[in-house]
Amino acid sequence: MNLQKLNNFNNDIVFVDGLWGTGKSILGPIISGMQGVEKIKAESIYEYVSWLYSLKKINKDAAIWMMRTYADSSQYHNRIGREINLRWSDDTGLKQVINKWDYIKRLFGNEGNDFVDEINSKNLAFSVMSHMLMLCPELLDNSYGTRVKIIETVRHPLYMISHFANYLERFEESREFTMAYYYEGVKVPWFMNESEDEFVKGNKFERAVQCIVKLYPLLDNEIEKEKNNGLQILDISFEEIVFETKLTLKKIEFFLGRQHSEKIEIILKKQKLPRITTAQGNGHKAYGWQSSNKSELDYYQDLLKIVSDNCSIHSQENLHSTIKWYNNKYPSKLSNFSFNL
Repeated sequence: MNLQKLNNFNNDIVFVDGLWGTGKSILGPIISGMQGVEKIKAESIYEYVSWLYSLKKINKDAAIWMMRTYADSSQYHNRIGREINLRWSDDTGLKQVINKWDYIKRLFGNEGNDFVDEINSKNLAFSVMSHMLMLCPELLDNSYGTRVKIIETVRHPLYMISHFANYLERFEESREFTMAYYYEGVKVPWFMNESEDEFVKGNKFERAVQCIVKLYPLLDNEIEKEKNNGLQILDISFEEIVFETKLTLKKIEFFLGRQHSEKIEIILKKQKLPRITTAQGNGHKAYGWQSSNKSELDYYQDLLKIVSDNCSIHSQENLHSTIKWYNNKYPSKLSNFSFNL
């Protein structure tokens, strides 16, 4: 038996993807506020299925069926008002939506095929915030073809270390749902496969550096490969978003073929964009983020000290190489700062 779903919706599907701590959440309201784009959702199923398929733990026909079915089902639920996230503090909660009343009215409306026709005829885009989906993007192309557009957020490696370290510190908690396995009694993220020996020996900062140093080359390879294969990908750095916001908006507008909301200035104000320094905006305090009024250089040096105080020379050298690569590919004013420890 070969599972199939042939009567698919034909609306656009937009993924806002990135590694942990790259600043995806500041793009969510911007994308959701665009013409004909539904409120962004955080649904891990696309990650799980793609990771499982990449690790050869699930059949291709089953994986494609799940990806297609879940996206269409979720978009239909969007349109009739099911599963609206009312949790106020969430990145994907109703607080972040500029047209809240439109979504509230859906709770009291009808359902049926007319809404499917509307989704297709108006090309109401389905938008999802995902983690590390671009590390194994083959299923996106196989499942959605030209429907899918991926905005990949990247960030200066030094600025991601505390987020990774704090995430990994609570990695053993039962409410932590990233796919993983155990090696010598230590829980290891799925993407550190074949790097377990080094991972289990490190402290949380060492492990954070190991992850970032391994992930960026993998991510870069997939982005370039899939772009050459015709997958629609726009990779944007966090630094470009916060320092060159207007340019970023134009890039996104062109990439998605949609106009920004007339209330874009309100959205940008809520996201504290543009910024003079990276740490002047919002962030996830649970992962170590703190707002700071320090100069960018002082903040950068504080981050360097965390590395020098907690990581081996070998890890520092590997991080230095990754930062050098990043500065060349995604230049910003941070590229002018020295890595000297």
